[in-house]
Amino acid sequence: MSLLIGGTLAILFVPFPWWIPIVAALAAFEIIEFRIWRWAITERPRSNTEALIGRVGELASRGRVRIQGTSYPARVVEGQPGDRVVVEAVEGLTLVVRRATEPPR
Repeated sequence: MSLLIGGTLAILFVPFPWWIPIVAALAAFEIIEFRIWRWAITERPRSNTEALIGRVGELASRGRVRIQGTSYPARVVEGQPGDRVVVEAVEGLTLVVRRATEPPR
C-alpha cells in the first residue's frame, strides 16, 4: 500500500530523477513487509505442552521432570533422577523424556 500511495505522490510531486530512489525504497519496504507477513501466517503458533517438545530439563523423580522451575508429569524412556533430559513428545498432559545426549544450548 505504501508503494502505491507513496510512489504515486513521488511521481506526481518530485522531479524526474529524484522520484526513482523514492519508489525503489518503497518497493524494497513492500518486499520486506510481504516476507514478514508470509512468515507470520505460515508459522504455526505453539503453546501449552506442545511448546515443550525439544526443551531440556532435569529429571526430578522417576515420574516428574522440572523445566525452568516448573514440574511436569513425565514418562521416562531413558534416564535416572538428576539427569538432564529432553522432551521428545507429549501424550495427553504427560511429557515423554529421554536422557539428553548433548549439553543444553
